Amino acid sequence: MIDFDPYAALGVSRDATAKEIQSAYRKLALKYHPDKNPDNPEASQQFKRVSEAYDILSDPQKRELYDRGGMSGVEGAGFRGFESNEEIFSRFGDVFGDLFGQRFHRERRGPRPGRDLQFRLPVTFEEAALGGRHELRVPVAAPCGACHGTGNAGGADAEACPTCHGSGHATQQGTRQGGFFSVSSVCPTCHGSGKRPQPPCPACQGQGQVAHESHIVVTIPAGVEDGQVLRLAGQGEAGRDGGPRGDLLFEIQLQPHPTLHRDGRHIRSDVQVPVVTALLGGRVEVPTLKGTAVVTVPPGTSSDQVLRIRGLGVQARDGKGDHLARVVITVPKSIPEEGVEAIRKYLSQE
Repeated sequence: MIDFDPYAALGVSRDATAKEIQSAYRKLALKYHPDKNPDNPEASQQFKRVSEAYDILSDPQKRELYDRGGMSGVEGAGFRGFESNEEIFSRFGDVFGDLFGQRFHRERRGPRPGRDLQFRLPVTFEEAALGGRHELRVPVAAPCGACHGTGNAGGADAEACPTCHGSGHATQQGTRQGGFFSVSSVCPTCHGSGKRPQPPCPACQGQGQVAHESHIVVTIPAGVEDGQVLRLAGQGEAGRDGGPRGDLLFEIQLQPHPTLHRDGRHIRSDVQVPVVTALLGGRVEVPTLKGTAVVTVPPGTSSDQVLRIRGLGVQARDGKGDHLARVVITVPKSIPEEGVEAIRKYLSQE
């Protein structure tokens, strides 16, 4: 999916508003909807394609990732597209509204995946460069143990709703010039669940889920960057009616370092070099990601010259970087008179 352009798929410009994006998606989704194109693999593929485009552009974070790095940036954050039409109906039911009538309601009543949960994860400069581990306590929704996730007192499965007979929607018939028409809407009795209302479980107030604190271990891969999103599949909120759990997403929030700076896979810093060492040569100590390194300063080194320490940068996918130390020559505040004379004599000869 590397060459996929969601803007082109929806036929909108890169500065399109959220309303324009939603409007374009509704029009194309209606055109390629499976109910209007039965046994048409090409239309089914287009329906999936425009839905994936809308999934990216309707989410501000995914849209920003795409604008910055294309599909590789979005897929690096865990985007995987849709595996079925049912998943599309479940995700974008609110966008479809009553546009697709009974099919929309029928799909909504099936297993629904849990929500993805996203958190910001502060990461030190060293962890981002070298990798690390974080043990966290994350609040998530889990199935209620008292009702086994049904939301009903005693855990009993609800019977079919008598108003909609389990369909989850109510259809009103009418007439207009040229023939009959029908309007499909959410069942007012069961609110689209298709089940007869039962006494709610007192433990979860009929929600079927309770708050739960989950112990999570997040592995920080070496070379992560600020704003990158790490995805833990299947560790988000619990699904409903047997649906799969959502995912946990952690957005990297890189903490700055007082002296080190990131430049791709390289690390940069300044190193103070006494003027005598710069003139005659010598050795200086340079703080790095892996402790202090001793570096040789060649005679006649100028200020702003860069001393390279190989292999002490970031361990990125395309290899390990270096540490680049920029020379900052320091001059003593006071010089003895004999030293001043020696310098003047040297400079006059130069």
